[in-house]
Amino acid sequence: MSKPEVAKRYIEHFYPDIARITDLGSLKLESSLSIQPNLREFQADVIYRCRLLQDGEKHLYFCLLLEHKSQPDKYVSVQVGLYIMELMLRSVKEAGRELELVLPIICYNGKEKWQPLTLAELFAGHPQLGLLQPYIPNFSFVFQDVSQLSTEELLQLDLSFFRSAIMALSLRHQPYLIVKYLRLIFEGADGKASISALTHYILGVAERSEQEFKAIIENTDLDIIPDVMSTLEQILIRGRKEGMEKGMEKGMEKGKQKERIFHLLKTALKFPEMSAVDLADFTGLPQETVQDFIDITAKGDKGKLLKYVQEELLADIPLNSEEMEKLQELVEKLLAGTDR
Repeated sequence: MSKPEVAKRYIEHFYPDIARITDLGSLKLESSLSIQPNLREFQADVIYRCRLLQDGEKHLYFCLLLEHKSQPDKYVSVQVGLYIMELMLRSVKEAGRELELVLPIICYNGKEKWQPLTLAELFAGHPQLGLLQPYIPNFSFVFQDVSQLSTEELLQLDLSFFRSAIMALSLRHQPYLIVKYLRLIFEGADGKASISALTHYILGVAERSEQEFKAIIENTDLDIIPDVMSTLEQILIRGRKEGMEKGMEKGMEKGKQKERIFHLLKTALKFPEMSAVDLADFTGLPQETVQDFIDITAKGDKGKLLKYVQEELLADIPLNSEEMEKLQELVEKLLAGTDR
């Protein structure tokens, strides 16, 4: 919805009465970066400003809030209220500007059916509501649940990126339909940026791997296949790079854990009277882990101690033959209570 053309078509399609009183050709995306730092959690929301048709000097703010949470937000009216007041405050602070109206538009595509509550509705059970209701700030939403749109309604939309975006949003929780209508979704893409945005979004919700998605695309007759493939290749390359980096990090962490465990065995052997607290501090291992090690060692069972060290302390950490031999040697010495 951060593309003005999509926002314009969205308003024209779902809210024709509002479209009739606004100059949607003047729709301009406003930066949310100037919103106060304590409102950073709302920076994903999209803000537009446009002129009213009755007066070219008047402006109207549109707050397009894309609700992508897995659960409906009970307190969305509080969040939207903060935005409305902040935008109004910004308008009165600027010299020569009058107070401007802010229209909150919520586009929801969650899995559950949802109707957002107003501030007044949040206080519906208050024991003194009758007396205090006149003092509760309140406003309504322009609300659309696109996940409730039928496939027939979606297919009736004019071919455009607006249709592509709404179809992707609406079918988010029906990945098999995204795959089924993949060709129709991409038909409205109007450039590499749109294709890239759709590809990333669909990959995130269609429950298909990059390779599976690539195979599906190859079996279509889309003109934009090269651009989709280019985006997929970039994603795959980035994924491989990130995978290698994570693998290296995991390998380094496993190496450190192996060192800590062998350090524990050697220290416990050399200083048999050392407490669990001191051993934990000396080796960098959790005190609870060290105490379990001491308790199992005290039982004098070589098999149990070896199993504990290998399956618990060194879980998923492979040992070469030399390390395995050293481990067995240390365990035997620990249980024998001798040192060279």
